[in-house]
Amino acid sequence: MRPYAHVHSRFARHLMLAIAAAVVPASIVAAQGAEAPVGRITGRVIDTKSGQGIPAAGVQIVGTTIGAQSGVDGRYTITRVPAGTTTLQVRRIGYGPKTITGIVVPVNGSIELDVSLASADVQLAAISVTATKEKGSVNDALNAQRTATNVVNAITAEQIARSPDADAAQAAQRVSGVTVQDGKYLQVRGLSERYTTASLNGARIPSPEPERKVVPLDLFPSNLLQDITTSKTFTPDQPGDFAGANVNIRTKEFPGAHQVNYSTSFGGNSRVMGQTLPFAPRAGGEWIGLASGNRQMPNALSSANFLGNVSQTQFNQMARQQRNVWNPTARNGGPNGSFGASTGGNSVFGKRIGYVLSGSYGYSEEVRADEKYAVGNQGADNTVVPLTSVSGSTGRSTAQWGGIANFSTMLGKSSRVSLNTTATRSADNEARVDRGFDENLGDSIARTTLRYVERGVATVTGQGEHQLGERNKTAWSATYANTGRREPDRSDVVYARNNTGQYTLLSSLDGARRLYFDLQETNNTAQVDHTINVGKLANQNTLKIGAYARQTDRSSDAPIFAFLSRAPDAIRSQQPDVIFGGSQACDGCSLINVQPIGQAGSYTADDRTVAGYMMADWGLGSRVRIIAGARVESADITVNASTQGGFTSSANLNNTDVLPSLLVNAKLTETQNLRFGITRTLARPEYRELAPVTFRDVLGGVSVTGNDKLRRSLIDNVDLRYEAFPNPGEVLSIGVFAKRFDSPIERVEQATSGAYQARFQNALSAINAGVELEARKQLGFLGRWAESLTGFSNLTLMSSSVDLDTIGGLTVTDRTRRLVGQAPYVVNAGMTYSSLSGRTNATVLYNVVGERITAAGVIPLPNIVEKPRHVFDLSLRFPVVGSLSGRVDARNLLDARYRFLQGNLEREGFNAGRILSFGFSWRQ
Repeated sequence: MRPYAHVHSRFARHLMLAIAAAVVPASIVAAQGAEAPVGRITGRVIDTKSGQGIPAAGVQIVGTTIGAQSGVDGRYTITRVPAGTTTLQVRRIGYGPKTITGIVVPVNGSIELDVSLASADVQLAAISVTATKEKGSVNDALNAQRTATNVVNAITAEQIARSPDADAAQAAQRVSGVTVQDGKYLQVRGLSERYTTASLNGARIPSPEPERKVVPLDLFPSNLLQDITTSKTFTPDQPGDFAGANVNIRTKEFPGAHQVNYSTSFGGNSRVMGQTLPFAPRAGGEWIGLASGNRQMPNALSSANFLGNVSQTQFNQMARQQRNVWNPTARNGGPNGSFGASTGGNSVFGKRIGYVLSGSYGYSEEVRADEKYAVGNQGADNTVVPLTSVSGSTGRSTAQWGGIANFSTMLGKSSRVSLNTTATRSADNEARVDRGFDENLGDSIARTTLRYVERGVATVTGQGEHQLGERNKTAWSATYANTGRREPDRSDVVYARNNTGQYTLLSSLDGARRLYFDLQETNNTAQVDHTINVGKLANQNTLKIGAYARQTDRSSDAPIFAFLSRAPDAIRSQQPDVIFGGSQACDGCSLINVQPIGQAGSYTADDRTVAGYMMADWGLGSRVRIIAGARVESADITVNASTQGGFTSSANLNNTDVLPSLLVNAKLTETQNLRFGITRTLARPEYRELAPVTFRDVLGGVSVTGNDKLRRSLIDNVDLRYEAFPNPGEVLSIGVFAKRFDSPIERVEQATSGAYQARFQNALSAINAGVELEARKQLGFLGRWAESLTGFSNLTLMSSSVDLDTIGGLTVTDRTRRLVGQAPYVVNAGMTYSSLSGRTNATVLYNVVGERITAAGVIPLPNIVEKPRHVFDLSLRFPVVGSLSGRVDARNLLDARYRFLQGNLEREGFNAGRILSFGFSWRQ
């Protein structure tokens, strides 16, 4: 077994242990209090202006000597609190004291209460609020948005739980200005995924995709998430290689009291259940995403020297040793299902250790129904006529699991350390069957493709915060991440009709192929920063300096072999398992030949990125804050590539850039902000784009060739946003943004003899500008009947223009057009009903993305565009009995067709079906 499979099988075992730990009795995991008349209060003390934790704040039960002091992150825990209704008082030098009344402490239980303190310069008198009011004013997504340094949008676990979203990609598309490509790749503000970065618990996630550094967020199940934060403006303490957004996924944090949660769901797809579809045969282990070991390349193939002489005996051995599986199995589609379990608390065997263990597993069957694919060329009257056109369907079974094990503890009152571990994995086993014609292969062809793809990400992050006196704070983090993508033993078979009307296996290199793809990447990241508080502590004037280093090593190997048959038509008209079976590959037989595909190959990438930064966060009076600084970031990237035909190449990208940032935040009133920012960021070529190696799919697939002359792009960004938070849970924001790109990287495509040639080039320049509107409003003003309703919507309007040069003598169709991936508009809207108890809620969601270019056309062909789809989703949550609750989710209710057009030609199209699921959850 290769190293990648070994690493992830080990993580699989650890995950199963974590899931087992999640379901053990609570008495084994956490120490329980024995005294009936007492309980516990936990929470955080935070600064009203900044949202940051306040250390060394005194928290006391009024009328008693019971109390505690907040730690480095503002967290506190008070034990042995008398059960019943009590009052809490919080004090800190430089802040106005606060008293919270009406706190109900359960017997032998725990209550979570976060407390916000205002600067004494603003709030001189002591204030008193009820516990209900205090809970509503802090610790939610809008409060994080209100107190953020930069322009951010967030979606929380509560919002995710009220939607039918099953993974992070589906959840993130609810954020203003965010769209999702192919159900997994995030695009922000109309920019392609190359301009968006993804982090997990603050650390960069490596990508398992062969041609992109972008992370497919469908890898992260939604029930593992605490929140998703989208930062749209750059500050020097963030990596500088983004222009759309830096998306940070935070996994669950430990609760204030011990909890155990279980959830399960089942359902189906309207175009799958009971429908006869093609599915790929199994090799064993697909249900947990560990089947690649059963699909390894035969020794006869891996050890053969194709640049020398290969004997007929070796060809026969290659055929006999491989899995002789070429055809799908036709069967009725089945149901979908999932299961999740988690446990968490803040005490382990009597020690103050916060922990959360969580695991989830899901299985689904999907379809691309009425699937069409075409490749065209110029026709009469500016039309596009098909050179290749096939139609059919794809059946896919998907398994996905994920787990987290997070721990956190205080070391004294001044230090907090944490360990976050995450493992997630998916496996897609699919079969595609289609028929049509191809200019080069025949006027009537039949194609079959079997694919099995494993993707996995595993991360371990250690973090620490250390309060060094009142004015100094040091934070550090170190992350190891491993990712991989394997597509072992993919098979492509093409039959063509001969002059007698009989379908026979093509005798060319396109007739029968096997691909063995393996990508591995390791990523080591470290960051340390130090914050100095200057002047009055309550003013929160700080100077922050830090250093960052990331080391990335990637290898990608994609050998492809053509299996050829010299047998007569009588044999080549039979199934491939007969053509390449033992009777044709016997000792002494001479009908089978195997050849490597010269365009296939491999590459390795070595990326060393280091950075240092300095930034100041300074208040001008009580209303205006200036955040200014710069980041010096240096990247040294080397990519070595080779093909099976013996061609080798090397490319290097080495840049050191200064990335300045200036943000101005004005507090117009206690509920209104005005933000302005001007920053510089960059975008580097993806590793695969730098490798001048061509990969080509069978049957008119796109041949993608890298460009070792690509340069990094510099982006100047300007943001202006007004925000109002009239009531808890409500927001109104209006923002405008503009970006100027120097040497942006664009993808262009050219039709050549039934296939497409994709290349990458630096355009001269580009601009991108837009307006973002967001509103969330409780609808009680319409009357008492609407008091339980909340409406929300966000609208992003965008425009861009790119100035392209020629590439290799080819001229693009539009030298001045909008950026690839940029949509003119994105709309998200919805309405939520929530009962007074909060246990019953219903949500309806709507999403539409405007027409966007997926690839630039080369004269005389137009650009390839994805057409808009109108999407409606519904979700219902309701109590059943006790702690048991139920859910009903409906996705893609309109079943709008996915359509990619090039002029009048539908390049690609399919329907995915409506998905309905039912589920239950239980919480202890």
